[in-house]
Amino acid sequence: MKIYTILVSVILGLLVLQGCKPTQQSQSETITQELTTSPFSNGVPAQVVVIGGQEYKYPIIAIWVEDLSGNFLGTVYASQSISTGIFRYGVYDKGKWLPGERNRPAALPRWKNLTASNAPRVNQGVDAFSGATPSGSFTIKTTLPAGIDEFKVYMEVNKPWDFNNYWHNNRFPGDEEYATSGQPAIIYEALVSRKTGDSLFYFKPIGHSNPSGANGEIIPDIATFTSALKIVERAWIELYK
Repeated sequence: MKIYTILVSVILGLLVLQGCKPTQQSQSETITQELTTSPFSNGVPAQVVVIGGQEYKYPIIAIWVEDLSGNFLGTVYASQSISTGIFRYGVYDKGKWLPGERNRPAALPRWKNLTASNAPRVNQGVDAFSGATPSGSFTIKTTLPAGIDEFKVYMEVNKPWDFNNYWHNNRFPGDEEYATSGQPAIIYEALVSRKTGDSLFYFKPIGHSNPSGANGEIIPDIATFTSALKIVERAWIELYK
């Protein structure tokens, strides 16, 4: 009886110790890659952290800055495929999708339209902000505009062939651009203010892009989106003090 009591005490003690151990970091929290971009010369040092969600599987991402009046100031980061026009599944040949050059207006319509319309005013080389899309959660060491206390940082995220019951492959018959897209790109916004004294500013979803990339509008209703909202679990900007 005494031996039994001792064994029970030992087992309970081990369980208590196990329960006190810190939980292991989830896979989605693990930062798999650190990128560096330099979009603004003499800019303020900062980092952008993107935590991948359940549906994070090589999405296409662009992050940029606008002032409070909606003027485009520059790109912080953009996936190499959308920046260069060379996509992993760009050319269909002999029954297979192969890497190749392709124009995909439905991939990130908001960012593409902004950069196209502001190209004469904003002089940014692709090398200043472009990089391969990381395979999981990542950090971008970057710079943000100096001399401005408040501005907005936007993030546009999309994953090709991401269909659901609402955004199905026959929703827009004959639209070749939508046919390889599915759920349109989700747009996130973070208001950065140096006036508050805060150093962390979180992104929140504010709408989606045009389904076929016909224009750069932001459509607020995202009630029909499912897996697209799980590509990014959460993301934030951190200003260095």
